[in-house]
Formats: sequence, C-alpha cells, structure tokens
Amino acid sequence: MKFTKNKIIFIVIFVCVIVFICFWINQNTGLKAFEKQVLNIKLPDNIEKVSMKSGIGDSGGNGNYSTYRVVFIIKTEMTIDELKEEFDNKKMTFLTHKENSELPFVYITKCESNIFESSRNFRLVFDDLEKIEDFCNYYFLEFIK
Repeated sequence: MKFTKNKIIFIVIFVCVIVFICFWINQNTGLKAFEKQVLNIKLPDNIEKVSMKSGIGDSGGNGNYSTYRVVFIIKTEMTIDELKEEFDNKKMTFLTHKENSELPFVYITKCESNIFESSRNFRLVFDDLEKIEDFCNYYFLEFIK
C-alpha cells in the first residue's frame, strides 16, 4: 500500500483529533468533571484549602465501587459544628445530589493524621501533610457523587 503525502497528512490529523477527543472526554466526564465542580466551590475567607485528592470507591449501595469522592483538607479556626452550619446554610447541591435526600452536601470530619479513611473502605493518603504534627485546626471535607 502506497501512502501519498495527502494520505499521511490526513492520518496525522485524524490521530490528533482522536487524541484530542479522548483527552477532552477524560477531563470533562467522570471523576475529573466532579473535581472541577468541587474546585469551583467558594469557601469562606476564614477557611484555607490545604490539599485535595480524589478517587473512586464503594458507597455501600450497589457494591460496584463506582462512587466518586473528592476530599479536601482544610485549615480553619471554626469548630466542626460551625463548619457544618456554614455548609448547611449554603444550600449547595450538585445535579445528582437530591435536594431533599436528607444526605449532607459534604461530610465533615476531624483530621487527625494525613490519612483519610471513610467508613466504606475508602482511603486516601495525603503525603504532603506528613510533617504536620498538630492537626487541631484541620478537617476533611468529603464530597461524594
């Protein structure tokens, strides 16, 4: 099979378009899209984002390990009750989060180490926090979709 200059150019353009489409789908669907949604959430000025990680795990529902999770570590002088009230007052929701599902928009837990472990065998290790010794003002914000 003889390739002409036009065929080679067409093949290169075709491959580039396919790569671009795959990259776009990867960045705008699934876990990456959920990360973007969470990153766009405006936190109050007195809350500092320290770190973020995400992953896919089990929610305990259907057991297929398809639940998207984005976890922030934040630092603030607020208490856990004040944080919960702050997020409850925002009335924030994702399209897939049912407004009256009685489930929180975000799960807030006290950070006691650089390891986040949920009650459903989901674990994230935040390596950039290994050197922190006092986690008294640190909290995990867990967003689930």
